[in-house]
Amino acid sequence: MNLSVIPDLTMQGSDSPYATRPTVTVGRLAGLVRELAARPGDWWHLARFDGVPVRLPGESEILLYGWPPGRRAAPAADVLAVLAGELSERTITDHGVAERAVRANRIRVYGAGHPRELVNPGPAYAVSLHATV
Repeated sequence: MNLSVIPDLTMQGSDSPYATRPTVTVGRLAGLVRELAARPGDWWHLARFDGVPVRLPGESEILLYGWPPGRRAAPAADVLAVLAGELSERTITDHGVAERAVRANRIRVYGAGHPRELVNPGPAYAVSLHATV
């Protein structure tokens, strides 16, 4: 029997010539955002409070937003996590406009299709992470 055609079972990770890069899914992205949110020491020093987003280093498209009071924006994101403060989300659907509060310590995963706008309605700054597949 010729065993040379059987791949080496001890080969792991990127060292394997058969390995493929893992597909980024919304679920994996939500997990990554949750992990980042739990480690503010990794990103807090990058935060800007002038409304200009900062791209976090890494393979995925993850932006850190500082929201001054009254700031409005329509960031395209598949996953959102408010890290501090509160945002108000306005979504436009065929049935009209819906508005809801998005509070800290929650991960929001979006489906495709409906335009949305985020607003910081409060008197204080808000901070959020936005990730795109």
